[in-house]
Amino acid sequence: MIHLIPAVKELQTAQGTLAKKSVCFDQSKYSERLQKALGKLPVSADGARLEITVGVETGEGYSLTVMPDTIRIDAESERGAFYAIQTLRQLFENEEIPCLTINDAPDFSYRGFYHDVTRGKVPTLKTLKELVDQMAYYKLNALQLYVEHVFPFEECRDLIKETSCLTGEELCELDQYCTDNFIDFHPSLSTFGHLFELLQQEKYSHLRTLKSFKPNACRWRDRMAHHTVDPTLPESFDLSKSLIDQYAPHFTSEYFNVCCDETFDLGRAYPDRSSKLYADFAKKIVAHVRDKGKIPMMWADILLQHPECIAEIPEDVYFLNWNYSSAPKEETVEAFARLGRRQIVCPGTSSWSRFCETVDNEEKNICLMAEYGYKHGAVGVLNTNWGDWGNPASLEASYYGMVLGAAKSWNIATAPSDAFDADVNALLYHNQNGMRYLRRISRAHTGVGWNLIMKAAHYHRAGLAYDPPITEEGLQEAQQTYRALARELVENPWQNGDFKTEFLLAAEGVCVLAELGARLAGLAHERITSTPAFLSRYRERWLAKNKPSELARIEDIFLYMENL
Repeated sequence: MIHLIPAVKELQTAQGTLAKKSVCFDQSKYSERLQKALGKLPVSADGARLEITVGVETGEGYSLTVMPDTIRIDAESERGAFYAIQTLRQLFENEEIPCLTINDAPDFSYRGFYHDVTRGKVPTLKTLKELVDQMAYYKLNALQLYVEHVFPFEECRDLIKETSCLTGEELCELDQYCTDNFIDFHPSLSTFGHLFELLQQEKYSHLRTLKSFKPNACRWRDRMAHHTVDPTLPESFDLSKSLIDQYAPHFTSEYFNVCCDETFDLGRAYPDRSSKLYADFAKKIVAHVRDKGKIPMMWADILLQHPECIAEIPEDVYFLNWNYSSAPKEETVEAFARLGRRQIVCPGTSSWSRFCETVDNEEKNICLMAEYGYKHGAVGVLNTNWGDWGNPASLEASYYGMVLGAAKSWNIATAPSDAFDADVNALLYHNQNGMRYLRRISRAHTGVGWNLIMKAAHYHRAGLAYDPPITEEGLQEAQQTYRALARELVENPWQNGDFKTEFLLAAEGVCVLAELGARLAGLAHERITSTPAFLSRYRERWLAKNKPSELARIEDIFLYMENL
């Protein structure tokens, strides 16, 4: 069986097989970017001769022909040749490569991944490059990182001491690495809402829309709700401009995502004129980005609540139309199509507020959103991976959703199935049971709500009332799953040790959380995990992939519950 992700559009096999699983080629014929891509193939002097013809078009299509001693790629463009090389890399993962011809091209021109680096984890540059490697392998072509305060803005100098940050030098290096992998690295920056940490500073607190706001017992919850600058104050726009001006120079992309989402406090403070204030302020931000020679993007949620304002936003803006439910509404995608506006549909991996992605939800969400986008002429798909409530999940425990989004945005006919699971197991996990393990952990996590237990712990510490955060059934499921996987994951060999380690840690984390939540709920139970031992392993893995960021805040809550 040939495993390929994304599935190619046409594949015809012929008699014979590739004689040797390696290639040889004349390196001098190709650009530096293609040379780097070719360097990831097995190369030997007596390997199959590889010839690449690159056209002068801008499309991403290609044909790939494998014969016993020769491999030929004919691509519409250099980008198409790069994707043909990724297909060839995947073919080399198979035990035997039959002679074949592939004709392939994507269904969407924009195929992106959006990763939260603000709430909880700030990845190291090495981790972000590994993410880019994965994205390129599955033919994604756009990356955005969600940033609020985790950059050394002048306004945030005091904040990054607690949360770590990505430096300008790191962003420039990542930008070049993305370019090498035919990925457009767009700046994405909160400029209107989602500025909680910045606005909590005394010197900027007067810019908050909701003047009466007082932090409650749970900081992570507050950060998601009370974070909007007051658009009636001229100094607010000065702040937004300053953030944009400091951030933009580190990117070569022609796009800039100004976000402008979830401005909740605007409606609370100015209920009679919030839509007008929103549209006017957003237009000023968009105009500033355009003056800097960038094409604006913005989230679509607030405008969908006030559709009368959509016409006021300039025609060149790309609307990022998000929905993360298992049953997203098609009419929200249809609305922008009916107005003739450019949109990118944005599903999600459903990994936030958890130790691993929610497989049942993300499969339905990603597939439906992509299909709605395809039906209504969306430019593409931007699959999101948020980090609400401290971002406990590792990237490895979110990659299935990324891969499904990549597969669906290249070939809309893709659907979750046993065959697709087998492809993921072969190419991503390198373990025939990888998807089975992920589904078991994900389903056990359903009865163990990270955010519910974290909220209950914060409220308990503050002496406030809270509902029991877990049931007896949820506790038993978490313990049974961890016991089983602790045995099976150790016994089952994995080629990729990172996935084995992260899956086992996620299962353990769910169990620890369940047992500590049971203590808060007053449920009698026997412990099968150790909180200190788990936190030691969790810290080691966190710091292997990320900067310290907000690890201490997560550890503090676990230790508080442990010592009740």
